[in-house]
Amino acid sequence: MVMKKRHLQNVPILDRESWPIGVLNARDALEALVSEPEYEERMLVTHC
Repeated sequence: MVMKKRHLQNVPILDRESWPIGVLNARDALEALVSEPEYEERMLVTHC
């Protein structure tokens, strides 16, 4: 939701010491969310 609200396509991923360990792409984040059955159920209930 933060990525969408701020129109971000990529965000850095940091470890506990704030060292960069990767980049999260919006498409990858959405794919991970959609693959969760609970997310799909919530979306169906919310939009019906």
